[in-house]
Amino acid sequence: MTEKIAKIQQLLAEYNLDGWLFTDYHGHDHITKDFLALRGRACTRRLFYFIPKQGEPKKILSAIEPLLLDHLPGEKLLYTGIKGQKNVLSQVFKPGMKIACQYSPDGNVPTVSTMDGGLVEYIKSFGVELICSADLMQYFGAVLTDEQIESHRQAGAIIHRILDNTFKWIRESVDKGEYIDEWMMLQKMNELIANEPIHMDPPFFGVDDHASDPGYEPEEHGSYQIKEGSRIIIDISGRLPDENAVYYDVSWCMNVGAEIDPEYQRIFDMVNEARQLAWDMIQTHLDENKPIRGCDVDARLQAFFAEKGVDKYLMHRTGHNIGHECHGIGANLDDFETHDVRTLLPCTMFSVEPGIYTEKIGVRLEYDVHITKDKKLAVYGPVQKEILVI
Repeated sequence: MTEKIAKIQQLLAEYNLDGWLFTDYHGHDHITKDFLALRGRACTRRLFYFIPKQGEPKKILSAIEPLLLDHLPGEKLLYTGIKGQKNVLSQVFKPGMKIACQYSPDGNVPTVSTMDGGLVEYIKSFGVELICSADLMQYFGAVLTDEQIESHRQAGAIIHRILDNTFKWIRESVDKGEYIDEWMMLQKMNELIANEPIHMDPPFFGVDDHASDPGYEPEEHGSYQIKEGSRIIIDISGRLPDENAVYYDVSWCMNVGAEIDPEYQRIFDMVNEARQLAWDMIQTHLDENKPIRGCDVDARLQAFFAEKGVDKYLMHRTGHNIGHECHGIGANLDDFETHDVRTLLPCTMFSVEPGIYTEKIGVRLEYDVHITKDKKLAVYGPVQKEILVI
């Protein structure tokens, strides 16, 4: 933890902040619980852990529960009752301070917004300005190591093997004249997944107009038949079972047979162009050493789709952070579902997955993008640039 605190204080200086506050009550704040490694009995009186820009941290605890933060460095300040708590906090929080905490103005970054509204009002009453800790948090939950990137690469090799074998099964079944449908495809994929050393999320996929629902999951009854001419979209994600392994998450679009609907091709080309636009925008900012926010990338793609006259068919953001969880704690490419003002940082990874969903046709093209240490974009797997013919 000492090393982590040194890193935090370095970041506080860079971001011109006076400190970072963590607080919890009854285990309600999962970020504080995880970040401070709180284990065992939850606090029944509110605790505070304040890391200043300089000097040692402050552990502010009820005198009834004085031991809860003994595993952490810092000066212990005990209080008795609410009056005592206010007195101690007034010694720590000085008017005009800028303090990072797990709060997001207007709820723009719900991933880190774990401090309740009443507590925000209470802390502000000491005359301090509260700053969202979202960008700081990325350095401790979204920045990936070389080993984690390698785990992502290995998961991708397994996932594409599963996909290749699934497509082979589809082609062979259709050629034999056998009846297959979405539900049967799911059972085949589960069989293939069970034979691999990987932790998988349930795959999302749909045939023909079922692909117009980005969250469609096949069921035994009502599944569409897969036959010559069928359009298929699939979203598949997984990671190695290791503790620090990172997800691989992709979406691909296929056609059974070489005869492709011209409208399907038109929408595919449009989405593919949008994905490249996002790539170019991010890389240009990195090359010019300019910060790039997740919301700005998404807003640019929304404008692109509006220019094409298809923005009414948008149903989700452009992308999400990727880490040990498929939807990680870092910046999302989002100005559609939220307004994500976080900066895309080197050594983080995120999906780029624009999608258009008309009444009959759904297209989403997704790959995972890593910003390397030298600020170059990298993808560790195949990139789909044409509709895959099965």
